[in-house]
Amino acid sequence: MGQVIQFFKFLSKNKGKLGLMILSALLFIFVLFPFDDLADLVSSQVSKVTNNSVYLQFEKLKMSLFPQPGVKFDQVYIESMSTKALSAQELVITPSIPGLIAQKPYGHVAAKGLLKGDVDLEMSKGTKSDNGVERQKIEVSARKIALHDLRELANLPVMMKGQLNIEGSALADLSFQEQPEVDLNVVINSFELPPSNVNTPMGPLTLPDLKLSSVELKGRLSAGRFIIETGTIGKAGDELYGTIKGNIGITIVNRGGRFGQQIGAYNFDIDLKAKNSFLERAKLFLVFIDQYKTPTADGGQYRFKVSAASPMMPPNIGAAR
Repeated sequence: MGQVIQFFKFLSKNKGKLGLMILSALLFIFVLFPFDDLADLVSSQVSKVTNNSVYLQFEKLKMSLFPQPGVKFDQVYIESMSTKALSAQELVITPSIPGLIAQKPYGHVAAKGLLKGDVDLEMSKGTKSDNGVERQKIEVSARKIALHDLRELANLPVMMKGQLNIEGSALADLSFQEQPEVDLNVVINSFELPPSNVNTPMGPLTLPDLKLSSVELKGRLSAGRFIIETGTIGKAGDELYGTIKGNIGITIVNRGGRFGQQIGAYNFDIDLKAKNSFLERAKLFLVFIDQYKTPTADGGQYRFKVSAASPMMPPNIGAAR
C-alpha cells in the first residue's frame, strides 16, 4: 500500500515533466514522424488484406489527434479488380472510437475530387431488423459528381453529362442476408444526352440528343423494390418536361464476397410534355408512344404507362389511368 502512495506522490511531484514528455511524444507521432515513408507499407498491407484485389497509392499521409483521431491521404489512386481505377485529391478517414472498441467499421470518410466531386460517408450502429439481424446505419452525401466519369466507372452504354448530387441514408446488413432499407434523393443538374444507339429487347434504339436543366428523383428501396415517390424530368421551358412515378425490383446479392444487383419487374406511369423542336428530332424514338399523344400549342403531351416482368423482355405500353 505504501508503494502505491509513493507512486502517486511521484506522479504529483513530477506532473509537469510527465506532461511535457507526453506532449513531446504526441508531437513526434502526429507532426514530426515521417508518415510519407510508410506509403509502400500501407499499399502492401491493403493488397494483402484484400487478397491482392485492391491497390492503393498516395503521395502524402498525415495523422491528426484533434478533434478526433484520423488519417488523411493526399493524391489517392485506387485500382480494383471489380471496378475501374479511381482517384481523389484528398481522402480523410476518421474512425469511431466506440466502433474501434467493438471492432466495427464505424466512422466517417470524406473524399474530395472523387469523380470530380466531393463524397461524404458515415457509418454507425443501426437498429436490428424484425428478424434480429444486426444492421449498420449508412449516410451518404455526394456533391457535383461528374456524370460522364460515373458513366465510365459503371460502364453504362449511354453517353451522359451533368453534375450529380445525392443525399441518402440506409439501414443495411453488410453481408446482405436481408435486403437493405434506403431513402434516396438524387438531383442531376445540366443533364446532357448526346445522340446514341442503345440495344433493347425490341432491337437497337436511337436516342436523340437532349438537354435538361435538371432531373430530380426521390425514392426509397424496401424489400427489394425501389419505389419512385416523386420524379421530375426537366423544368418548364425545357424541350422535354414531365414526371415519372412507379417502382422497379432491385435485389442486392452477395456472390462469394462480391456484391451485385438483380433488376426485376418494373411499372412506371409517365407524363411528358415535348416541344416541336424535340419532336422533330425524336420521330423514330417517339413512334412507340404516338397513340398516347395529345397535341399542344407548342408540341405534344404524352401520358402512358410502361411495365415488364424483366428488363430483358419487351415492355408493355398502355394509356395512363
